[in-house]
Amino acid sequence: MAITLSLFSSLLISGTTIILKKCIERTNTTTAMLVVTLVGTLILLGISLPHVQFAHLKSKAFYLFILAGILSRALVRWLYFISIDRIGPSLSSSILSTGPAFTAIIAAVFLKEQLTVSISLGIIMIIAGIVTFERDIHNDGNLTVRHKKDLIFAVLAAFLVGLAIVIRKMGLNILNEPLFGVTVGFATSLAFYLTLCLVFKRMRAQISLNRQNALFLCGVGVFLTAGWLTLFYALS
Repeated sequence: MAITLSLFSSLLISGTTIILKKCIERTNTTTAMLVVTLVGTLILLGISLPHVQFAHLKSKAFYLFILAGILSRALVRWLYFISIDRIGPSLSSSILSTGPAFTAIIAAVFLKEQLTVSISLGIIMIIAGIVTFERDIHNDGNLTVRHKKDLIFAVLAAFLVGLAIVIRKMGLNILNEPLFGVTVGFATSLAFYLTLCLVFKRMRAQISLNRQNALFLCGVGVFLTAGWLTLFYALS
């Protein structure tokens, strides 16, 4: 079941990437971040609030979910949206898919998970893929020097994804409430983005939305929320 949920989560999150690229082309990264996160937060709050207990808010897991929300939902989504905008969804999603290698290594350190033969083989294949990918980039005349530098956004996002997944698992080991965990993550991200918009005038000025773009972004928000919720249940 965990494997099925993980694969379904990957399908949902990857599918939204293509739609998201079109949305960003019509609006901008800031608008996409805010709308997608707002939609996800509202959906999850509506589902989870009736089930939240006061004990959940006092648990150490609550703070771990907040930290994971800042790292993954907020920073990763911001970096990933920028990456999609600058180097496209194909390159961005390919680099982001190296996240499991980071996850396996970090989990071995913090969760004391064993690096089995199959996991080690998977890490080697991912690293081999990165090396092959980098060689193809150097041979690709269409990728400018600026775009090569922009790869750092996707690489950093992949590392933070791996770190955040381990932190989420640490939280779920303490409080096995996937719905609560994903809701806290989305709400934290929304608060993070709203704070950035309040602090930086340039980000506020970028917010631009019309009816058609709003519908697309709301759709992305729904599917992305389903993807993250499925991932949390897989971790659980």
